[in-house]
Amino acid sequence: MKQLLIQKVIIFKLLLLFLSVNPVTGIPPEDDSKSARITGTVLDETSGSQMEFANIAVYNKSDSALVSGGITNEKGYFEITGVDYGEYYLEANFIGFGKASVQDISITSEEPVVDLGRIELRPSTFELGGVDVVADKAQVEFKLDKKVVNVSQVISAVGGTAVDVLENTPSVQVDIEGNVSVRGSSNFTVLIDGRPSVLSGSEALRQIPASALENIEIITNPSAKYEPDGMAGIINLVTKKNSMNGLSGIVNASVGTRDKYRGDFMLNYRTEKFNFLLGADWRDETRYGNMSSSRETFSNDTTSFLLMDGSRNSNRGGNNLKAGIEWFASKKTTFSLSGETGKSKNRGFGNGETRNYTEPETENIFSVTEENSERTSDFYSFNFNFQHNFNTEGHKIEGMVFYSGEESDDLEEESEILTDSQFQKTDQFIERVSALETEDETEFRLKVDYTYPFSKTGRFEAGMLSRMDAETEGLDFKVFDEETGNWIVNDNYSNVTDFRRDIHAVYSTYSNAFGDFEYMAGLRGELTIREIKNTNSASTELNRFDLFPTIHTSYKLNENNELMASYSRRINRPSGRNLDPNPNYYNRYTIRIGNPALEPEYTNSYELGALRRFGEGRSYISLDAFHRVTSNKIEGYQTLEDEIFYLRSDNFSKDYSTGLEFTGNVNFTEWWLVNASVSMYKYRITGDLLGENIDRESTNWNGRMNTTLKFSENSRMQINGFFRGPSVSPQGESKAMFFSNISYRHDLFDKKLSATLSVRDPLGTAKFERESYGENFNSWFQWRREPRVVMLTLSYRINNFKSEGRQDNGGGGGGMDMGGGEF
Repeated sequence: MKQLLIQKVIIFKLLLLFLSVNPVTGIPPEDDSKSARITGTVLDETSGSQMEFANIAVYNKSDSALVSGGITNEKGYFEITGVDYGEYYLEANFIGFGKASVQDISITSEEPVVDLGRIELRPSTFELGGVDVVADKAQVEFKLDKKVVNVSQVISAVGGTAVDVLENTPSVQVDIEGNVSVRGSSNFTVLIDGRPSVLSGSEALRQIPASALENIEIITNPSAKYEPDGMAGIINLVTKKNSMNGLSGIVNASVGTRDKYRGDFMLNYRTEKFNFLLGADWRDETRYGNMSSSRETFSNDTTSFLLMDGSRNSNRGGNNLKAGIEWFASKKTTFSLSGETGKSKNRGFGNGETRNYTEPETENIFSVTEENSERTSDFYSFNFNFQHNFNTEGHKIEGMVFYSGEESDDLEEESEILTDSQFQKTDQFIERVSALETEDETEFRLKVDYTYPFSKTGRFEAGMLSRMDAETEGLDFKVFDEETGNWIVNDNYSNVTDFRRDIHAVYSTYSNAFGDFEYMAGLRGELTIREIKNTNSASTELNRFDLFPTIHTSYKLNENNELMASYSRRINRPSGRNLDPNPNYYNRYTIRIGNPALEPEYTNSYELGALRRFGEGRSYISLDAFHRVTSNKIEGYQTLEDEIFYLRSDNFSKDYSTGLEFTGNVNFTEWWLVNASVSMYKYRITGDLLGENIDRESTNWNGRMNTTLKFSENSRMQINGFFRGPSVSPQGESKAMFFSNISYRHDLFDKKLSATLSVRDPLGTAKFERESYGENFNSWFQWRREPRVVMLTLSYRINNFKSEGRQDNGGGGGGMDMGGGEF
């Protein structure tokens, strides 16, 4: 009770600290009588996004003569000055959008300033010489604090997941197993429409169909408004939405070679007062691969060798059902309630041939390993949101209540069978074990955000968040007794762990602009309370308060050149699995042990970037410099004890990443677009491991290229490739890797039906390879993914679910017509 009282007092004081800031102090009131002017903001009606470079024209009402004009800035804002008193009308226009007009604009000496507020443009197609002109969006766009990937431009991802989209995204790397990292770090946070996901990390990205996504935001240096979890930042998945009234939707079906199937649909029914959403997806995909490994261990004058080679396959299946309702209670107030429930079922299966021998020879054992695993998970989430807009544009308050739960069972069985030297099985088992791991996890979040624009360019934000996580993990480990024919529980590896973590946070940000210089500064305070209880060990607690400052700046040299700089402090909290103190049995050669004393990692991240647009804004090049320092670094390491590898982790090092990232999006012609990026950085590790210095460094680099060829308005081909260079780790290094994809899409029946054919890894080069070494061991591991996977995807749009003619500051392929839902 005393601890809870202390928490409340701290939170209350923080709220007073942040919310007592007067955002208007020191800002002199504007003198509206100095000049007559017309202002407003242009928005995309379907997405609500601000539209840069929209054309504004002001006409005299009496004779329709053009009086003045201009274009919108990056926030969609415009200001027309030098207008005489009189009666006017205004037109806003953008290529690929319908024209919007505002009538009866009156400027007088009593009211010299007219603020038109929001002006919304609706996407449209139009005829030019009998040919539809369809504007394309850039594959990657740059904002003040993030990169935005327009999913519709990545046709190689059709029929895939968010992971497939990210394979060709600047700052992001994807290995051949679908594991995602951001600038070399797998510690990032996944959000869906700015809200937490039931799943996390790469697992969440593998579950979300690409067809359901409008865009993906890569936020490498998030502001204080966002939770600081994840050293590398945030990946925010923005799902598709449709603002047109009536019924709309899309249905997708995919089939691929060697048992790969996926289907999904999204329906949207909108009225003036309500918007109803319903969607579902189903998948059953089998992925094949091969693995090889070798290990040498040294003891006195004897060297032991372990050689393994075999298949490593998996099946990812499951289904999701999503539903939601939005209620437009008024023009300024909206409530929404949404929910999701689903089941995932992932199976692993494979066989391996093993040889275990020594030199000088004292043993030479041949065996076959059979591995089977099945993880089933039932998950659900509920999300309630409200938003109220005040009279001033951008002045609003938002709230969210989120609750999620997940129950999962993970059953793994492994048998090692003795064979002859030709790997012909005998009837003798060397080992036969079974492990059942159960998880029961719940999460509750309560969040409130307030935004106050105190001037045309200035904004003050504040908010608070309470987050309560609870997880119970159980492990039931059994060994098969050949004599009795029964499974016997091994208490050394069986246990139950209870994990609780509460986080209470408040934040504030302040942003403004001086001419072409724009900035945002923020501070977030978080109180964390953590407790771990285990049946086989003493409980541990961690209580701490942390501050997370952020700053973002940009300076526009002119319409085509911009400089950006930012800083943020991040945190990576260890998961319940990493904190579990009990041994986790992989096989008779490998055992993993968690560490309940692990503390969070902290990262200071600095970025400096330059962006240049050219070719009427359709092309760009950018150069980003970054420096990231992580202290309290959590690293995994291996020890060899009695011929068994023990995998452990601890806070024992510090690492540095300093480098450059060059990105370009170039429309060479109307039919040829190239998007490419190259990243090179110096990676350095410092610290001590088991009493030995592990200071190491490497020059890491990766590159990707995506080229799109438009054969006609209805057909295009996309070829992309990805390369990642070698990198060091505390006990070894990972090798270089390269893979590519090729895709072709054709639109039929006035773009209502699209067919996409893709071949993933046509050259068969995709593989993952690493080496590890220590004082008394060397090990090597390689895994190859199934090459030349052919996928065919059909997408059918219902009624008006399409977005032809969209353009947003760039070029390159296909608007929103790749296909996808809009939930």
